[in-house]
Amino acid sequence: MVQFGVYCPYLMAKIVYFSLALLVTITSGQVVQLDDSYMNRVVGGQEAADWSVPYQVSLQLKGYGHVCGGSIIGERWILTAAHCVEGETPGQLNVLAGTNSLKEGGELHETDKFIRHKYYNQPQFHNDVALIRLKSKLQFSAKVKPIVYWEKEVGANQSVVLTGWGRTSAGGPVPTKLQTLDLKTISNEECKQKSSGNSNNVGIGHICTLTKSGEGACNGDSGGPLTLDGKLVGLVNFGVPCAFGFPDAYARVSYFHEWVRTTVAENSS
Repeated sequence: MVQFGVYCPYLMAKIVYFSLALLVTITSGQVVQLDDSYMNRVVGGQEAADWSVPYQVSLQLKGYGHVCGGSIIGERWILTAAHCVEGETPGQLNVLAGTNSLKEGGELHETDKFIRHKYYNQPQFHNDVALIRLKSKLQFSAKVKPIVYWEKEVGANQSVVLTGWGRTSAGGPVPTKLQTLDLKTISNEECKQKSSGNSNNVGIGHICTLTKSGEGACNGDSGGPLTLDGKLVGLVNFGVPCAFGFPDAYARVSYFHEWVRTTVAENSS
């Protein structure tokens, strides 16, 4: 397995190759100017209703656009995947909040600090969580609200909701509107069995979903929220691109709940 980043004026990719299955970290495979032919969404989903996901944000690379998703958990705090901020600095990445569209509405917010889990990628693909601190406080409204990050562990066969701007297929052109998809959780044991020979990449800090081929996360969804009854239970981490009948893996929020709570408290002054 090799993890590497590619950057050029028209393309930025953070790709992870998982043995023969080409398992890709579900961050933005392409970051380009906002154009309908290149925007991303969830595979098999539908457009989210306006204001229905007020905690969802888009991480925006300056001069390029959407690279990852994230969730508002406080006036100055965004919870996302660690690989979404790897190699970036606060001066390069803004947060777009308050809109379902990547092309209009909402407000861009500057960031001033990234905090990745100290054991990110130890072992590989584990502890893939990070906090982003904003320079100034968000103004909460009907369009901009925090979500509760849940401390309770979620079991198998639970109905959960994925939202994001990830692609509908690997490399496929899609609309710019936020997408939503209903999914089911599976046990970590089943996730390991069905992870295309890469069972060691799934651990206690992960939660997995699998419904059917044609439904799941894709490039551009990374760091975005998986919710249960309106509470944040997962952050998009990795999967076989895209929705080919393999599980998608998320950082299990309950496992990292104490880390999130203490890290926010220690960095809020």
